[in-house]
Amino acid sequence: MKENTYLNRHIREGINNFKRNGWMTVASVSSLTLMIFLIGVTFLLLVNLNHMATKVEKNVEIHAYLKNTNSDDVKILTSTIQSYDHVSSVTFISKHEGLQSFMKNLGDEGAAFQTLKNDNPLNDELVIKTEQPKDVAGVAKRIEKFAQVDKVAYAKNVVGPLVTSTKIARLAGTIFIICLTLAAVHSITNTIKITVLARKEEIQLRKLIGATNGFIRLPFFIEGSFIGLLGAFLASLFTGIGYFFGYAYFSKYINIDFIDLLSPLPLIPISCSILLLFGVFIGIWGATSSLRRILKV
Repeated sequence: MKENTYLNRHIREGINNFKRNGWMTVASVSSLTLMIFLIGVTFLLLVNLNHMATKVEKNVEIHAYLKNTNSDDVKILTSTIQSYDHVSSVTFISKHEGLQSFMKNLGDEGAAFQTLKNDNPLNDELVIKTEQPKDVAGVAKRIEKFAQVDKVAYAKNVVGPLVTSTKIARLAGTIFIICLTLAAVHSITNTIKITVLARKEEIQLRKLIGATNGFIRLPFFIEGSFIGLLGAFLASLFTGIGYFFGYAYFSKYINIDFIDLLSPLPLIPISCSILLLFGVFIGIWGATSSLRRILKV
């Protein structure tokens, strides 16, 4: 019973502090909402960028076009390449299968190439997939040295820039989130500091008569948590609604193979839960920063 009374007292005090600052609290919640919204948007962009990059990476292949070789040579070559480090799979595609696939991809226009079946100009080929896209160039250089290989082709202009741009985007997004987090903490710190300064003498008196730091901090932690939670709730609401509309638009109007956004479910509930916890964490962090000097009595 005493514990409930103790906790209820601090909750009421924290709520009163939240109300007492008036427009400063409104300004802090508004700025925090914007910052956490930007953090949420950045997080969703990074998650989808990583998803799209992974999808493209999985489709990066090495095509080794073969000279006229017998089946035994092909088996030996396939086995050798399969034994390489970083090679995940090797698939043989005959020139007949290659022509059929080419005609199928052209749709109705593919019928014009029926005459090539008797005099097929294509090569047999090996399609090699690596474990990581960064391994493609090294593996391709090794394969092109084989006497049975006529030429090697892979997306040279895609692999390097893809790996580099993904790393840069992740780094930039992480730095941006850290900067916004620090700005959000500063905003909450300034808001709570007004309450702390207004009650400086009371806080110091409590310290002198034996009140613990935890007893003094708790109402301010509750105030910071309320500010953080409210800002995070509004930011989560805007982020979730925005993503649902964005996902619906892209699904309906954007038909590009590698631009495939993650489904809102369960992404949005998970993201919003993370943002809510993040808001409470920022609030408590801001309260701690505000009280640090005052409690050194």
